[in-house]
Amino acid sequence: MRLSNISRLSYAINTWTGLVGQEPTLFNTTIGKNIAYGFPEATQAEIENAAMMANAHDFIMTFPEGYNTEVGERGSQLSGGQKQRVAIARALVKNPKVLLLDEATSALDSDSEAIVQEALDKLMGSNERTTIVIAHRLSTIRNADRIAFVADGRVKEIGSHDELMEKPKGRYKRLVESQTRGSVIDIKKLKDESAKNSSETAEGNETDLAKELEEEAAKAFDGKAVRKMASKDIGYLLIGAVGAVIAGGVFPAWGIMFGLMIELLFRPMFPCPAEDGLVDPIADLGYDDCDAYFKGEADDMQETSFRLAAYWMAIVVGCLGGNALVFFGFGMASERMNKRVRDDAFTALVRQEVGFFDKQTVGNITSQLQDDAAKMHTFTGEPIRSFLINISSVVVGLSISLYYMWAFALLSVATIPFMGFATAIEMKTFLGADEGDDEKAGENSSGGILVETLLNIRTVSALTLEEQRHEDYVRALRNSDPYYVRTSIKSGMASGFSILIQQWTNALQFWWGGWLIFNYPNQFSFDDFLISMFALLFSLFALGASSVGATDRKEAEKSAGRIFYLLNRKSAIDPLSDEGKTFEKEA
Repeated sequence: MRLSNISRLSYAINTWTGLVGQEPTLFNTTIGKNIAYGFPEATQAEIENAAMMANAHDFIMTFPEGYNTEVGERGSQLSGGQKQRVAIARALVKNPKVLLLDEATSALDSDSEAIVQEALDKLMGSNERTTIVIAHRLSTIRNADRIAFVADGRVKEIGSHDELMEKPKGRYKRLVESQTRGSVIDIKKLKDESAKNSSETAEGNETDLAKELEEEAAKAFDGKAVRKMASKDIGYLLIGAVGAVIAGGVFPAWGIMFGLMIELLFRPMFPCPAEDGLVDPIADLGYDDCDAYFKGEADDMQETSFRLAAYWMAIVVGCLGGNALVFFGFGMASERMNKRVRDDAFTALVRQEVGFFDKQTVGNITSQLQDDAAKMHTFTGEPIRSFLINISSVVVGLSISLYYMWAFALLSVATIPFMGFATAIEMKTFLGADEGDDEKAGENSSGGILVETLLNIRTVSALTLEEQRHEDYVRALRNSDPYYVRTSIKSGMASGFSILIQQWTNALQFWWGGWLIFNYPNQFSFDDFLISMFALLFSLFALGASSVGATDRKEAEKSAGRIFYLLNRKSAIDPLSDEGKTFEKEA
């Protein structure tokens, strides 16, 4: 049989078969959409009819949003019995010819099992479809038409419940007797209690917990407290500061070397003997003859190249040393602070009462320990690094430019704001930072849908949801930036505008430098112009380079606020507290 035929057969089987597993998997969307995953073309009436057959309609309608109620991550907003009934409704919505219940009640407590069992008994008694039940709890299969007792991979006994119970030493009979319960469960009472609990849960969820937590976190933010936490690493911060000053000075040093390299590589060699209208090497440059001219220029170029090579080595050492100090100093300070914050945050988490975790998803808790703690350096090492690199680069570059050609430097100073703005845009565009931060974490984002689908791939495959989940992923991806054409046009226009500013500024500088050299040849030379221009130009690169990768301050404040809210929150039941009564051990 070819692979395509196997795929078609598998799809056909999944189409007319409904499956309810031991631990139901619900996706992070509404109750109605979770049921509709069983049959994407289902109407609202069909969804409600399936919920009624699964004994789920009553508790669903107790929620304020009804079928539009969000179930949360992995169905966290519903109880075990409620999730199981939604899963049964999902299997029934496509009206399958065969309904397969694989340990559908084994993961439930006795109360929830009784409610779910009533729905299963109703389904099996309707005779509208073939129902196959796999169970260890015999109460689930008591009303089945045929019961098969399987052991050692073989069917040992088969028959109805009454037929199997008539066998004196039957295996099924012994298993039933071992699971006999002495209590009788009042199904109606359990249903009423379940509906009441669901209603109370719905009223409690009416408040937007996420918004409430964000507001409390915003109030908890304290910049002074962050800097106080970082003061323990002042030694590492000073080491990083020294490295930042050295690293910042490398940029204008590149400018000097760039000017000197141009002068070396493009030094003119005049004909000797001289031609009419050109410089005479013997008369104008003071050489005795042509051989002396060629040899003198060659030796001077060789000596200059050796000297420039030594300068380059010094810059390499400064670049390596400065950046090594930056990464060591600020890196150690950030990671040490990161560890302290994570330790304190974890300690604060384990102190919280159980009710606190009902308001938090697993993603939020792990984000606090991982992402929020890492962003705390935004208020300590990161601003110091950026400030010192910028100041060092601009001050050194401007000083060199004023020394070699002050008139040109004054014009360049006037263009610094424009060049700094344009350079920052260009650097961000080149490194991809203009695309913004990664999309916000969330289960309904494209990344969240992808992770949720992969984690629950067995459910996706059993319900033939591959195409549906792909459509959800594509829709979320488009919704993350619904105006991507407009965004691309704006990004392209911003990049083009930055290049326009740089090119016109460079044109103005070249014109002004040429005018100064032409009108004041005894005061300014072409070498002075090159060094003055490139020293200042390269120093501006630091403005863009130091800002790339910087953390969004508003996001960092939110992260710090969440951390301080957690650290300052007093637990209603603190398991690590030393307060209260203590009992002395008897000798």
